[in-house]
Amino acid sequence: MKRILASTFCLLAFGSSASQARWGRRVQIINRSSSSIEYLQASNTDHQKWAKELLEPLRMIHPGHYIDVDIDDGSWHCRYALRAVFVDGREAVQSDFDVCANITWAVHVPD
Repeated sequence: MKRILASTFCLLAFGSSASQARWGRRVQIINRSSSSIEYLQASNTDHQKWAKELLEPLRMIHPGHYIDVDIDDGSWHCRYALRAVFVDGREAVQSDFDVCANITWAVHVPD
């Protein structure tokens, strides 16, 4: 019986760490500005271009709201550049964002 419980505990612990690795690239994007975010993009730091659009068509992040997004592009990278484009044309960029260590990005409109 003790052996079964120990095996079950090990499986649960392993499953938990696998789950954490899988969820390690999910980031909550919080709009802390007075303008809605119209486009949200991410690109791992090995790429020169914005590689991934994170918002669905016709979806925005309104001021004071947030969404959870999956940043993973299949490369297993942890370092990404993030860009939010607001409906008024302004942009906020966060370079070298570690999606494995950080779970939120509070976006502010730049001055």
